[in-house]
Amino acid sequence: MLITNIAKRLSSLRSLTFFRSALIDVSLVSCLNSESLGIELHISISDNGASQNNGSVDASVRLIGQDIDWLPAGSHLVSPRKFYVHHGIYLGNGKVAHYSGLSGSLRAGPIEVTDLERFANGRSAWVYQEQTAFTNDEIVVRARSRIGESQYKIFSNNCEHFCNWCITGTSHSAQVAEFLHFPFRLIGQVYAQEPCLIA
Repeated sequence: MLITNIAKRLSSLRSLTFFRSALIDVSLVSCLNSESLGIELHISISDNGASQNNGSVDASVRLIGQDIDWLPAGSHLVSPRKFYVHHGIYLGNGKVAHYSGLSGSLRAGPIEVTDLERFANGRSAWVYQEQTAFTNDEIVVRARSRIGESQYKIFSNNCEHFCNWCITGTSHSAQVAEFLHFPFRLIGQVYAQEPCLIA
């Protein structure tokens, strides 16, 4: 009973409309799962959960449709899954570098290149537009330099760690930080009707 009450309270986070240390609001994930073309969402990433810095950064996500001619190489891609959002780096020509991780089996897979359709795995794919430390060409070179690496670790070297390293030079997973600082949120998400986490 107590766990159910806690889960209900935690699932009330569904009314939030912004990221909070990588926790995505359910309504945002619903939008990410939407097939409506032309959607662009502006979000504020609050840094008041896992870190001492209470600033925020503006970012946006834009739905990728059938026409990918506008999509620049070096873009940070995200695609929602049941309990997380998968991350990858767009290399151009419809190809994406991503950590395959545990997506295919219980054995962790390497950083691989796949097509956009396989990366999205039947779901929508979005461009996560944020401030970067490198040019798009440099991001592509950084992503390609790690293709074939097979060092996947869910808590220290997952797809989000890989993409953040390519984009900012820092290997970081906001979702892992969120889980470590707010473990009861995971329980709330398991009991919630819709998932709302990114990875």
